[in-house]
Amino acid sequence: MKNIKVYMIMLAAVAMLSTACDPLEDDIDEIKQQRVDVKDLVYTLTDDDYDISDEVCECSGFGNFSSEDDVKEGIPVILNTVFPALGKGSTAAVTYDFYNGSSPDLRRDYFQYTVSDAEYEELGYNFGNFDDLSNDLPKYAQFKNPDAGDGRYMDVTHDYYNGSFTETDVVSRVVYTVAYGWQYAFILPDEAYGDFFNESGIDFSTASEGRERIPVYLNENRSLFVEEGETLVVQYNFDDRFTDGGSGLPNVPDVGLFIFSNGEWLLYNDYFQTTAETLSFGHDGTTWVPDNTIKYTFTAADFAVAGDEANGLGNAAARDNLRTFGNFGTQWSREEVIEAIAFVLKLNFGDAEVGQKYLVTYNTYPAGDLEALFILDASGEYVEVTE
Repeated sequence: MKNIKVYMIMLAAVAMLSTACDPLEDDIDEIKQQRVDVKDLVYTLTDDDYDISDEVCECSGFGNFSSEDDVKEGIPVILNTVFPALGKGSTAAVTYDFYNGSSPDLRRDYFQYTVSDAEYEELGYNFGNFDDLSNDLPKYAQFKNPDAGDGRYMDVTHDYYNGSFTETDVVSRVVYTVAYGWQYAFILPDEAYGDFFNESGIDFSTASEGRERIPVYLNENRSLFVEEGETLVVQYNFDDRFTDGGSGLPNVPDVGLFIFSNGEWLLYNDYFQTTAETLSFGHDGTTWVPDNTIKYTFTAADFAVAGDEANGLGNAAARDNLRTFGNFGTQWSREEVIEAIAFVLKLNFGDAEVGQKYLVTYNTYPAGDLEALFILDASGEYVEVTE
């Protein structure tokens, strides 16, 4: 009988221990959530992630972002939610979908301007005319209407030097595009409708037909000396008598945006309207902040450049040692190391944007790998960030 009582007491104790474990497990889970990890994260947003940011800041919709401000506000919300354990010192290279804007149209405010002599001079056109319509007209339009929005367009009367002589009172059209700002509009010649497209009049049957067929014309007539990614707004006519709710008129003007991609002109469509972009963030101890720092490790080729006699970095003994061992030895002072790294960064990344940062890892003897942070300043030089 005593054995039975002891056995029952042991069972009760086990039951009590089993029950008592649950709060302990909860505490452990909470501790895990509070643990601060430091990681370098590479992450692509999911559809659920966009929902997270939209619930908190309403800065993403349709599974993408549409402004840089929304990206910088929305992604930290997502990172804080999805990776709560990551803390100060962590980095995240986040890939997201960015909506660049749809094709333009002619549905909003219309302006007419004539370029004055004073405006030519103010914009730096000392000869009193334009000579590059694709660049000069958007520059003038931005000058006259810097706060334009989708659907705005203008006709500009100006003088134009065509390479042989100056044409006076030329009228050019400029259209605002969400993706690329003001763009000069190439107007499809009237003769192209019949001679090239075999149309009976000077319009297409529908607006969509015009957008679909115009790339064929551009590829045959405007594909020489065109750079990858170049854009062109083309104005054309369509017959609006067969459009539901249309104007009931022929020869109605419309515009399409086209982009030169992989050696041919294509309609600026969904493929180009939403593109994958990547932005880096760093955790400051409280939240994630946009960080354009690029991590870079000095290569053997970089050490060879720094040790080249012709570049005159350090002294002769330091350069010789560098060429021999491929690292910064004791012959290099820290000031000389920083000067050498800045020199190589300028060679490798001279066309970076002002403000771009590089966290450079470089090998030394005997200390091993060290890091230094550099930024490209307004003078075009890389300088060390010491804060």
